[in-house]
Amino acid sequence: MIKYVVEVRDKNGRLNIELERQKKKEHPYLFSKRTFTIDDLCWYGSYGQDRNNPMGPMELPKFMKSIGILYREKYW
Repeated sequence: MIKYVVEVRDKNGRLNIELERQKKKEHPYLFSKRTFTIDDLCWYGSYGQDRNNPMGPMELPKFMKSIGILYREKYW
């Protein structure tokens, strides 16, 4: 099963620890585990924090970008 990690990066692609602290307060679920499945991420985008906007893997990148959090496949 493919796992994903979430992270916060600046415009230059570098990890941004200060912004990550802020995002942890806004979206605690996304920082509650080390890795997520695509189903976990789609569930959060669809129903997390009282949302009711079902989405699948095709809509997920747009949602994650809108909240300023990136996800990528864990390859190690």
